[in-house]
Amino acid sequence: MATSAAIVQGWAGRLHRLRLNLPLGIGLAVLVVMLLSALAAPLLAPAAPTAVDLTAVRLPPSAAHWFGTDAVGRDVLSRVLYGGRVSLFVAGVGMIGSLTLGTVMGMLGAFGNRFVRTAVDRVIDVQLAFPYVLLAIAITSAVRPSIPVLILLMVLAAWAGAARIVRAIALQESAKDYVKAADVLGASQLRIAMLHVFPSVLPSLLVLAAMQMAAMIVFEATLSFLGMGVQPPTPSWGGIMLDGKNYITSSWWLTSLPGLAIVVTSLSLVLIGDGMQARTDALRAREGDQ
Repeated sequence: MATSAAIVQGWAGRLHRLRLNLPLGIGLAVLVVMLLSALAAPLLAPAAPTAVDLTAVRLPPSAAHWFGTDAVGRDVLSRVLYGGRVSLFVAGVGMIGSLTLGTVMGMLGAFGNRFVRTAVDRVIDVQLAFPYVLLAIAITSAVRPSIPVLILLMVLAAWAGAARIVRAIALQESAKDYVKAADVLGASQLRIAMLHVFPSVLPSLLVLAAMQMAAMIVFEATLSFLGMGVQPPTPSWGGIMLDGKNYITSSWWLTSLPGLAIVVTSLSLVLIGDGMQARTDALRAREGDQ
């Protein structure tokens, strides 16, 4: 219990010092708006996302349809709101899964025995060398594209990069005097990893989480636009853009407005990552001066 309390206290101390700055505040505000809009889609959407109205085909944005309608008369605003639920959920779960797997593998690569370290390094190298798009094509050719398959693709695409970053930071921290002192005093490798090293990894992991989520929103949109992601009639931002790709010149709103939602959300996450990185760098600089 004491060890667990010390671990939590160490992590909390690191997070408490990551105070808000301007990019972080703006990014969080925009992201909260996007998340609340997606969660409140049943209240905000003027129509069901799959409701077809063949008398209102490809209408431009107006007071009746703020984002216009698509090729079968579906309200684009409703589809963007509901599509945000799918896109953000898929990207969020994919990010959590990739960071969890990447963190475990990275810590094993830093604190495992020689065989484990070598095995982790080789698996990371193989994964980083494998083209993501070919991996997606191979998996979606073998099984029907679905949300679980899309999440799996995101985890496979991103865990290796996270593992390499976690491993590098963990190795850097493990070479410091306080970690060596804990080892001399007889602390186990698990205690050293969780109590002494992981709190130093956590701030960088939070920065990576924001950046990876931004990348995964784009990744989901790309796969859905290529027909390998979320399948109709379930709306997603990439799927909405796919529906409008044949009308880019005549009905600009079909692709540009869901694309704008992707850009705004991704930009907010990048701002969050930049803000947290600035705070992390300042924190490390202060610790280095002490």
